[in-house]
Amino acid sequence: MVELALVMLVVYLVVAAGIELGRMVFSARVIQDAARVAARELALTPLPPAPAGGFDDPVVQAALNNVLDPCKLVVDIDATPDLDALFATFPVVNQMLRAAMIVDLVTIDGAPRRLLRYPGALLRPPAGACTPPVEFIVGIPVVTSRGSDGVETIKWVGVLEEVRPDADACSGPFSVAAPDPIGCPSAPAGQPRGVVALRINYPYQAAALSAYIPRPPTTEDPMPPNLDRPIVAADGGVSDIGTAPGTPLPDDGAVGPYAGPYGLGRQFALAKQVRPFRKLLAAQAVFRREIFE
Repeated sequence: MVELALVMLVVYLVVAAGIELGRMVFSARVIQDAARVAARELALTPLPPAPAGGFDDPVVQAALNNVLDPCKLVVDIDATPDLDALFATFPVVNQMLRAAMIVDLVTIDGAPRRLLRYPGALLRPPAGACTPPVEFIVGIPVVTSRGSDGVETIKWVGVLEEVRPDADACSGPFSVAAPDPIGCPSAPAGQPRGVVALRINYPYQAAALSAYIPRPPTTEDPMPPNLDRPIVAADGGVSDIGTAPGTPLPDDGAVGPYAGPYGLGRQFALAKQVRPFRKLLAAQAVFRREIFE
């Protein structure tokens, strides 16, 4: 029995790591295919050559919603008799991302709900953000830093966002020419113009592996042990340096890979509530735009 207990620790680690690695690779492949289709569809959409603000331009934003609608990333399973029929009405990238969604059991207003949703934080959308109105949207927190105790500082990103290789927030590569008349700086030499450059973000968080604060290597030990340094799930201490795309739900105390008001997850390990292993996957794609004038 002692030998079995010792061996099973290693077997569990190997099995858990294999399952989680497979899920990560599968998710990365799904979002890469989705990013490629999103860029191609937007590149073929008739749009002005140099819209002010790139993806932030209202005309471009409307076209983006026809490719990937952020208001259709959460589905109430119990209220949907035919998921296939519902997804057939969604934009093409929403349909592709279905394979990367998770089934989440949440408690809302004291009632359990089964949701099929994109991973991340479950949020209430702002008034008027979605037409028709929906109950929930998804926000993706990016951990920008951690304190010495592992408590996170986060900012928010969208599921789909423009890739901008410079700090020019007015133009970006989507414009054929830098829109100088509205006060934006000219494009740096060599920066591509007239292309759709986008990424799809996917917060992969493990269900069977926990996260730890690494110790700095030393000359005596390049990989010092850190089993006593798990990242504790302390949502009350999380600092938000950005603006959330919606309102986080009240903390129901649930445990799971994406539990908590910020969607950072909770697990029971070492007699504590700790964070799951986390990796933000980002799939990028670039397509040359077809310009219609």
